[in-house]
Amino acid sequence: MSHGADEKTWFFGAEDAPEPLELKVPSRPEYVLLTRLVVAHVGRLAGFSPEEIYDLKLAVTEAATNVIRHAEVDSFEISYRRQRGTVEITVTDFGGGFDIEGQGKGSIEGGLGLSVIRNLVDEVAIESSPGKTSLRMIRHAGASIEASSG
Repeated sequence: MSHGADEKTWFFGAEDAPEPLELKVPSRPEYVLLTRLVVAHVGRLAGFSPEEIYDLKLAVTEAATNVIRHAEVDSFEISYRRQRGTVEITVTDFGGGFDIEGQGKGSIEGGLGLSVIRNLVDEVAIESSPGKTSLRMIRHAGASIEASSG
């Protein structure tokens, strides 16, 4: 992304932001707060309620924590995209990948993080292969997550 007026407009309040805000984050627990602060600001700009922003922050925390615990990488990428009433977050790592079918079911070895994420956002897409895993989360303002997850 080039530095200039368009970048400032995106971050500070244009109605739609076609270009994502992208961060490269060290895979260390002390940087999870940064991912939460950014998603909270993006959620506010997209018109989310405080409760919806809390859900976004929790989903991002779970996704970042999963990378830190399991991906065995030095850093990961996270992109935030917003449009009217919608926030899309993509977390990408370049680790060893994992078996998507066997995760997110709350097994003894873990997997609760993905189940939590699925209950906090409207759409989840995971792509994983050796060398790259991407987790895309989409949340729409005003969507009733409780009704769809129940």
